[in-house]
Amino acid sequence: MACRESEKARQAHQLVCEHHTNKQSNVVLEFVDLADLSSIKDLVGRLGDQSITVDILINNAGVILNDKRQTKDGFEMQFGTNYLGHFLLTELLLQKSMISRDESHPARIIHLSSHAMLFGHIDFDDIQFETRKYTSWKAYTQSKLANVMYANYLDRTHKGLIANSVHPGMVRTQFAKNSGMFHVLDVMFYPVFYLLSNSPAQGAQTSIYLASNPEIQSGGMYYMNSRPFTIFKNKESQDEEIQQKLYIYSKNAVGEYLTQ
Repeated sequence: MACRESEKARQAHQLVCEHHTNKQSNVVLEFVDLADLSSIKDLVGRLGDQSITVDILINNAGVILNDKRQTKDGFEMQFGTNYLGHFLLTELLLQKSMISRDESHPARIIHLSSHAMLFGHIDFDDIQFETRKYTSWKAYTQSKLANVMYANYLDRTHKGLIANSVHPGMVRTQFAKNSGMFHVLDVMFYPVFYLLSNSPAQGAQTSIYLASNPEIQSGGMYYMNSRPFTIFKNKESQDEEIQQKLYIYSKNAVGEYLTQ
């Protein structure tokens, strides 16, 4: 379990240890800040020191913010945390051959996205909102689209792994507490939201399905409720040239951490 350092993370780790059916397993809690690229590199270094091989990677962290903020490295916070931090983590694990690459038993990489990605657009002229007007919604949808594009790119270009992306549904967490109007609407319409939303356990089901179901033998898909969601698509997410462009941009953005 790689989590942001907090008492909540410690409590979650304790809960998993208490309820895990295999008492012989070793559930380890590691701390990482996905808004700090050096923290991500340090995490991978610690995992490497333990000779850990990753069979399943679930890139789950995410934020939605009302105001413009920056990561420690100067990236727009939602893009940096929701996408770029996961990108560096995944690329470092691949670079150091810590993700198992057995074509007969491929590793699985799952990226948490959102239906918000359907409205997203990658503005390569100003991804970091340096000149265009910042809106939380545009930043959030851009980051969630980037997750899907990266999952599709990984699945298309790497043998021995299966990469998919997931919409977990509306989940009853404190995810939107820093999102301004989204949080206000959440509070105002809480009874309706509660009836229509998923519990955290329900929200995790599709990720668990993709991580563990032996019938999943291919990737490059976007899932909801444990099945491919194909009713609507964002054309950018399917465009291989744009996927490649995003990959090159991302690799350049975190380059010093990949080459050290």
